[in-house]
Amino acid sequence: MPLSHQHSSSGSKARTDPLVELIFNRLADDQVPDDTAELVLAALSGEADLAAALNGDTTGLNLSAPASAEPPAQIWLSSITVAGFRGVGPERTLQIGPEPGITLVVGRNGSGKSSFAEAVELALTGDSARWADRNSVWRTGWRNLHSPDPCWIDVQLRIDGVAKPIRVSRSWPLDAGLSDAEVTVASEHGRHADLTELGLTRPLTLYRPFLTAAELGRLAAGTQSQLFDAISAILGLEAITDADQRLLAATRPGDAAVKEVRAQRTALAARLAEVDDDRARRAAALLKKRGPVDLTALAAILDEPDDVTADGPLQLCRALVELNLPTPEAVTGLAARLVDAATEARQHDGGRTRAALRSAELLRLAIEHHEDTGDSPCPVCATGRLDGDWRTTAAVSLDQLRTRSLDAQAANARLDAVLKQARHLVDDVTVPEGDAPDVPLGALRHAVAALRQLPGEPPELARHIAARYPAVVDAAQDARAYAEKTLRERDTGWRQAAAALRSWLDACADVSSREAALARLKVARTWLKDTAARLRNERLAPFAEHSQRIWAQLRQESNVELGAMTLEGSNTRRKVAFPVSVDGADNGTALGVMSQGEMHALGLATFLPRSCAAESPFRFIVVDDPVQSMDPAKVDGLARVLAELAEQRQVVVFTHDTRLPDAIGRLDLGNARIVEVTRAERSVVTLRPASDPVTRYLDDASALARNDEIAAEVRGPVVAELCRSAIEATCHRTVWRARVGRGVPHADIEDAIEQASRRVATIVALAVFDDADRGGDVLGWLSRRHGPRAVNAYKACREGVHGAYLADLPGLVADVRFLVEALS
Repeated sequence: MPLSHQHSSSGSKARTDPLVELIFNRLADDQVPDDTAELVLAALSGEADLAAALNGDTTGLNLSAPASAEPPAQIWLSSITVAGFRGVGPERTLQIGPEPGITLVVGRNGSGKSSFAEAVELALTGDSARWADRNSVWRTGWRNLHSPDPCWIDVQLRIDGVAKPIRVSRSWPLDAGLSDAEVTVASEHGRHADLTELGLTRPLTLYRPFLTAAELGRLAAGTQSQLFDAISAILGLEAITDADQRLLAATRPGDAAVKEVRAQRTALAARLAEVDDDRARRAAALLKKRGPVDLTALAAILDEPDDVTADGPLQLCRALVELNLPTPEAVTGLAARLVDAATEARQHDGGRTRAALRSAELLRLAIEHHEDTGDSPCPVCATGRLDGDWRTTAAVSLDQLRTRSLDAQAANARLDAVLKQARHLVDDVTVPEGDAPDVPLGALRHAVAALRQLPGEPPELARHIAARYPAVVDAAQDARAYAEKTLRERDTGWRQAAAALRSWLDACADVSSREAALARLKVARTWLKDTAARLRNERLAPFAEHSQRIWAQLRQESNVELGAMTLEGSNTRRKVAFPVSVDGADNGTALGVMSQGEMHALGLATFLPRSCAAESPFRFIVVDDPVQSMDPAKVDGLARVLAELAEQRQVVVFTHDTRLPDAIGRLDLGNARIVEVTRAERSVVTLRPASDPVTRYLDDASALARNDEIAAEVRGPVVAELCRSAIEATCHRTVWRARVGRGVPHADIEDAIEQASRRVATIVALAVFDDADRGGDVLGWLSRRHGPRAVNAYKACREGVHGAYLADLPGLVADVRFLVEALS
């Protein structure tokens, strides 16, 4: 099974099923109680729903995923352009074939090849793993010394089925720092602020299609939690992690409150035991008993009246302390209002007011008489006359009399109200009953008695309370001060301790509900964590299997066998477990027994499945310097791993070690393109193709054609087959280049090439005319465009070597080289 097909159908489905649907199904399968299931779903929904579920309120359970830009289905790497950056001076572009395959970028250390690897990573992510843990010196040497301006990098990506590429550029003015790049992102839809608008920021974090030696080194040097987080992130379980954190946060207030109440119980018992009071001693005994406290008995002790244990003098002192009197300012204000009300009432003479009432009544009756009889003599005096003029004057006089009457009534009502307030104030001033030695009650009682000798008239009453009340206040203050002093001296501490006990009982009233909520939260967290662990390792299984298969290829001649890795623990104890056996014996964990080369191979086995996950939109992977510390057998294994990945992906490898390209060529592992990088003075970098399938086929054909030790009749068919393969490889490359440029989906291109590759005529027709059905037109086109030399080479490869070519096989290879150039 090819390594690129790393996921089983069940594993892929487990990761693509909606997480909430999986949780629903697990809750049902595990027959989780409704109250626990409600908390789990509420925690997945958010803090508001979790709080509502804990309070017994209705929850919204909005479990839909937030809307975000979706990445394209397949993204391929088209080119990397670098200028004035790292080891590259004048602008250079590394073109990447638009189809699956291996591109090996080779060159000695310092040739500038890694500048392209760092450029693609920096352009797409804004950082480089190679510099991540380095000091600032590494971040200051990024601009090329010989050609510092212009300084820019440009990466072009192709979306499957879209003609116009995505272009991501970063450029730096001459005085700009590394983080001050001007970023340009453009696609068929126009310009974008960043890659987030294209839905690529998160996939770049999750699946990182870049693999550097620095990242591989972190497997051994980095922390387990970092490795755990990097692998866990691709499993899509963040919602469960967030829900667990919400459940944990929800337990903290209740847990803290319960612990606080329990801690206060011990301290309160010790405090009460020191109080010289029978109630305190009984309460302390209840608190010190093992098990739950009898809260009802404690409340009953607190409700016992003070006179159960307090003597008469002590009760009298407490009554004096609680004595509440109006302030002198309030009484002075009341006296002033009384004087004002009396003055206003005097302004309305009582006799005149009664006369005014009688006159008003007579006028009213006279007016009614006039209304009934009309103009007539006055029925009272018999001398006057009731006519219209009289009627007008009488109406005015009646209104005036009524107004004077109403004002008098209002003034008297206000005076009555203030008088009642004054008398009530005096009546409410009471002295606690009882006597006790040394308690200064005499002055208070004398002052109150003098205050209660009220005069009858309002003005005298106002002057009386204003003059007598201050003595009452002064005497009350003296008595209260003495009582407070006596209570302080005689108080056993029960009152303060009782207040603390009552506060503790109030807190206990909430503990039972909090403990019930904590129990629910604990059950929900336990189930969710167990389920998360199962889901995590179920989703990890395809990656673990892929890692094992890669390790099986890389471990050539190693006695270390790798088991399926798992993610274990949580919070600060999270780690990645690599079960291994050495010579068949279980050795626990991998990291302690592996050599440096084995560690490097394990890093590849761990990170390649992540970069090549089926869910990743990136169909390319960039690997920088993967051959470190590997022995020759492991290099051969790496070549096989990369070749199998390249069946469905672009694999771009940067290396200074010639063993990898040698291994790929020696093992004949398929489509591999080699680009040699050289660097001359002043950082002038040159990129040139070192080898490709067409060149290899023709070179092999040329070598065989010149081998006279083998008869021409035997060599001829083989040379013809190699030449035919060169023509087909040329046509494949031409078809890929043309159709990708038009935005044809990769799957359609692969299908068209597969269908046309059955005959030489159809694949050449597909390359020349973009129509495999025009195979019959190929000879005519070759004759018109390129002459008999191309026609004869085409016929020889299509029909087999005969005639002159059988006697001149090197000539056939030369003519096919000419034909290949014509078809390119």
